[in-house]
Amino acid sequence: MSFITVNNLWKEYGDQVILENLNLSVKQGEFCTLVGASGCGKSTFLKMLLGQETQTRGELLLEGEAFPGEPDRNRGIVFQRYSVFPHLTVRQNVLMGLELEQKPWLGKLFGSARREALEKVG
Repeated sequence: MSFITVNNLWKEYGDQVILENLNLSVKQGEFCTLVGASGCGKSTFLKMLLGQETQTRGELLLEGEAFPGEPDRNRGIVFQRYSVFPHLTVRQNVLMGLELEQKPWLGKLFGSARREALEKVG
């Protein structure tokens, strides 16, 4: 069984078709790269995986079940250039997502659990 399955996925904004009949199967542990021209729907598709956008038609499945609508700590995105905070270190940028999940407005970076997790991956 595939970890992520995309069947005949469409995304439209009014009359504008952004994604048309997209099909994809990704097994657990596999890596997948999206490559395409500016405006071809890469970011829209990633937003669908994060739960920030919904499809117009088709299926988006996670382990055979409908994709959860709300993003959680198990889903994230690596941004294009200029999408990090230049005044923060790499470590602080990486940990920012977890920190914001804990305390959206005020929070301390570098909690022990987050520090240990980052040290495990280098």
